[in-house]
Amino acid sequence: MSKQKITLKNILSAKKRIADIITETPLRRSLHLSEKTGKNVFLKLENMQPSGSFKLRGAANAILSLSDEELSRGVITTSAGNHGKGVAYIAAKLGIKAAIFVSALVPPHKIKAMEQLGAEVVVAGKDQDEASDNAHKTAEKEGMTFISPFDDLFVIAGQGTAALEILQENPDIDTLLVQLSGGGLMSGTAVAAKSINPDIKLIGVTIEQGAAMYESIKAGKIVPVEETPSVADALQGGLPFDNKYTFDICRRNVDDIIRVPEEQIEKAMAYCFRTERLVLEGSGAITTAPLLFNDSQISGKNIAAVLSGDNVDIEQLLEIAGKYPEIQNI
Repeated sequence: MSKQKITLKNILSAKKRIADIITETPLRRSLHLSEKTGKNVFLKLENMQPSGSFKLRGAANAILSLSDEELSRGVITTSAGNHGKGVAYIAAKLGIKAAIFVSALVPPHKIKAMEQLGAEVVVAGKDQDEASDNAHKTAEKEGMTFISPFDDLFVIAGQGTAALEILQENPDIDTLLVQLSGGGLMSGTAVAAKSINPDIKLIGVTIEQGAAMYESIKAGKIVPVEETPSVADALQGGLPFDNKYTFDICRRNVDDIIRVPEEQIEKAMAYCFRTERLVLEGSGAITTAPLLFNDSQISGKNIAAVLSGDNVDIEQLLEIAGKYPEIQNI
């Protein structure tokens, strides 16, 4: 797929390629959110992937597309945690070397999770941009293959398989709430969903401060952002200025972007834990925040929200859930 436009055919090919690795996750109707909003709300449980997040889809498709010679030299990536865990998971299954370069903002529990899968984890920068620069230099020096966290056509096609599953299970879905950071998940979702239903609405959900894709789309070009700590740490990170795919796909296809304040992200985590009985990290739960606090922004009647991952420190989640006992009654 090098340099070519991604199509639904690529996503269908990805689905076959990764079938033995990933889980076709449930699309579960939320009784509470449906009653609260007066809409049909479904939750796509990507937290049930073997690696704990949707990132396994893209990592699997990219790595399984490599030649035997490329695999023998190992893979390297940069990650806020979930993509790195996906890469580490696939690498362990294939018995190949994996190196994950992370920034100083990546939580220790995510580093530990990648190391437990056998990957070499290197803290290589104050932010994602710096870690990525160092990962690319190491890849060139050691002959390893760099697996992009989002700006790669095989990664995008892999992520698009989640939307494919949603619409195959429920063709009536008219609105998708999708995490928006580097744009890999949203780009794959856009290609899959709008190929099947051009009228479907795509709503990106992201952090309030340092939202790289939001700021870049607003400016009409890729702009730098300052990374600040967030409970949704998986949504942090900038867009490289040599971005080839995701910025353009998102700019053309995303119908709306909702930025969520930190307190609402925490409340969404507490809600998912207390009411939906789901263990989710901040970025995993963030798509429920607009439904909980501002559903008037969402005009659709049949809504699917992607719950992207469960890689949260349990003590942190319990602390957050304890802060908002009232959230169960929203």
